[in-house]
Amino acid sequence: MATRIELAKQYMQLQADQKREESLDMCSEDVTMTNPMTGTLSGKEAMRAALANAPAGQMQINWGEPAEDGDDVTVVGTGSPFGNIKVVLGFNASDEINKIDIGLA
Repeated sequence: MATRIELAKQYMQLQADQKREESLDMCSEDVTMTNPMTGTLSGKEAMRAALANAPAGQMQINWGEPAEDGDDVTVVGTGSPFGNIKVVLGFNASDEINKIDIGLA
């Protein structure tokens, strides 16, 4: 069984590779995503719709090593035009991602 650190790395790599459906497969049905640019989305279907409308391409962000704190794993990235970005992934008891908080570090 993968650790939450390994799951976070896998999720972040799927996002970087724009493998959106595969990344959604790692999420719970009741996942929430908070992003200062888009607000809060609730549920896998809302995330699917948002990802379908996301522009192609991606910023070249260099992600640091994830750090685990309880049910959360935090990853900080550099290289964004907005400054450092922090992603906090929350996990449920089944090790599905149930929370994605994106903000400036």
